[in-house]
Amino acid sequence: MSNHAAPSGIPEMSPHEVAAKWFLQSETGALGHAERARLETWLADDPRHQAAWDDVTAALRTVADNAADKEFLAMRSRALAARPERRWPLSRMTAVAGLLIIALTSVLIFREVYPGLSHRNGIAVAGPARGLYRTTIGGRAEVTLPDGSVAVLDTDSAMRLAYTDKERGIRLLKGQALFVVAKHQSAPFRVYAGSQRVTAVGTRFNVRVESEGRSPKTSVALIEGVVRVAGLNSAGSTMPDRRADEITMRAGEIFDSAKPGALRVSASEAEGAASWVSGTLSFNDMPLGQAVAEMNRYTARPIGLGDRGIANLRVSGVFKTGDSQHFAESMAEVFHLRVTHDERGNPLLLPRAE
Repeated sequence: MSNHAAPSGIPEMSPHEVAAKWFLQSETGALGHAERARLETWLADDPRHQAAWDDVTAALRTVADNAADKEFLAMRSRALAARPERRWPLSRMTAVAGLLIIALTSVLIFREVYPGLSHRNGIAVAGPARGLYRTTIGGRAEVTLPDGSVAVLDTDSAMRLAYTDKERGIRLLKGQALFVVAKHQSAPFRVYAGSQRVTAVGTRFNVRVESEGRSPKTSVALIEGVVRVAGLNSAGSTMPDRRADEITMRAGEIFDSAKPGALRVSASEAEGAASWVSGTLSFNDMPLGQAVAEMNRYTARPIGLGDRGIANLRVSGVFKTGDSQHFAESMAEVFHLRVTHDERGNPLLLPRAE
């Protein structure tokens, strides 16, 4: 099975080299919708491709966290000296990808020296107190934090640990995460998301941040315990805004930064906000357009709506994430629609012809 179509006259690249090139494109923002779909197809094509992607991702995260470590630099130099010379001209992209492979080689050695490196589902961190965790589209990862708390990251999400002697801090940079907080700790557990700070003590809650122009929207669903939510002076500030009232949430409440106060809902609805942890999404009388947008967060083959008139149809039920084709077919059956495909092969919902 071919790893990748290499340019004419150049030997076929290894899975790690292909993964390095894909990773570089994603980090520089050069992955468009079509390219991202190609990446997802390549990852699903062979288990070795996903393993290579995980290794390359881990390498780059570890390099970023340990760039100044003397032993790490020495291992990198040895890997560079031992790298066989290529006999063909390299493009800039291929050259940089080669450097990523050198970093990967160093990290594989580094893991033997520092067995505390956490690595799962394409996520790596060396030194938990300053770690960056990420997931890809469709990915999900459970991370045990330094104090024994647990964070579960949803699809296409990122968080950075900011633990200090004063607080157990988490910065949710994008996406959403479910937190199960360890009890009986002296330092408060705080999540910074968008322009909000969430403080919890021995509790379970879901936090989601969505970028909407210059004002990110933050939502919190409290499943168990008590949390306090305070607006911040500015994005990234750790000081709450004294002009804004701090909101105390109880189990079964949902907070939305775009609306005042906390909304009291049923316990099942609050729990439903974190249903993604089990690989499902729960919709309760949700507009089809919004439900499709939620499903599309988990796949590189997004569902399209070919007619605005069907976007307001109301959807209720529990659906498996990552299977856009099955969801589209289910909607077509329930609402008497039809499923076709766009030029990229993605599902497209349309009104059924009379």
